Amino acid sequence: MKHTLLALLIAVSALSSHALFAQGGPDCSATAGLSFICGLQNPEDVVPIPQGNLLLTSGMAPGAGLTLVNTRARMVQRLYVGTARHDRSRFDGCPGPLDRKQALLHGLALRPAANPPQSSETRYTGYATNHGGRESVEVFELAFRPGAAQPELSWIGCVLLPAKLAANSVAAFSDGTLIATVLFLPGRTFEDAFAFRNTGIVLQWTPGAKTFVELKGTELVANNGIETSSDDREFYVASTTMRRVYAFSRAKPGAGPLRFAQLKDFGPDNVRRMPRNPGDKTGDRLITAGLIDDEPACGGRPKNEAGIRCPMGYAVVTIDPATMAVTEIARGPRTPAFTGTAMAAVVGNELWLGSFFADRLAYRSLKR
Repeated sequence: MKHTLLALLIAVSALSSHALFAQGGPDCSATAGLSFICGLQNPEDVVPIPQGNLLLTSGMAPGAGLTLVNTRARMVQRLYVGTARHDRSRFDGCPGPLDRKQALLHGLALRPAANPPQSSETRYTGYATNHGGRESVEVFELAFRPGAAQPELSWIGCVLLPAKLAANSVAAFSDGTLIATVLFLPGRTFEDAFAFRNTGIVLQWTPGAKTFVELKGTELVANNGIETSSDDREFYVASTTMRRVYAFSRAKPGAGPLRFAQLKDFGPDNVRRMPRNPGDKTGDRLITAGLIDDEPACGGRPKNEAGIRCPMGYAVVTIDPATMAVTEIARGPRTPAFTGTAMAAVVGNELWLGSFFADRLAYRSLKR
């Protein structure tokens, strides 16, 4: 639940642009089975980086930008754009660099990028949905250099959204094609979503195009998280209030969903393909997390936007995209210290949780 919450999230206070944060302090004490790293600004999405024990997190508040989380050291470091290298060969329709003071980023995607010849760097292309200053998907390059204290983040382009539309989550195919969800089309509301009426759609941008176009057949109730399959043949979309994750064919999106995973008692927010463990023979898995939305203390399932502000518990599952079989890996009770759970990431034997509402990341042990 993102774009229509912006007025609420803007009230969160700004932080120093180069500060380091760690767990500690009375307001950051462990509770309800969770420990915390505090001092962030609505870290709505969390993405594992295949480069040590690192996570990339978004900041769903103006100027929060992107952060790098060292899960072993329990430290967070702000990543701001040190350089702007507009790649006009790929993003000629982008008017120019994003104002980092306005950047309001949440949905993330990360893809390996080609390294320069004879380079020892490791590079990734990052994508972030943005509402600050313009409605767009912003594109970055994250470069790890041997011996460097932290990676270098460079802005390289953007893709603008069509008028009156706002991207929610984004994913990338290996050929550079982007797909993004729109939670609410013009005239649609949270009330529609909680009444199980279609509210959103999936957009697609292909390299060389000026903007996104709508993919017919992808209209869902509360289109939220999105991810691609490892073979580029399918993509997956979370429908939050329906408690479902749908599979679509990339070749035939107009045909509607191929199949779906039905979740028991929580609404999935973001969804992501999990990195395989060494020797893993189980094939691809998706991971998703969200709020246990039928909370008695909150009056049952929400009926409008205000309803999701009430503290709720969380659940995390993995999904076999071939069969849509669901396996629960974690859940926890409601606590005022951490609510608005939007995504989960597994790092080693720990589970890390992001939130569209909190000033912190949460983590806990994960028994597998």
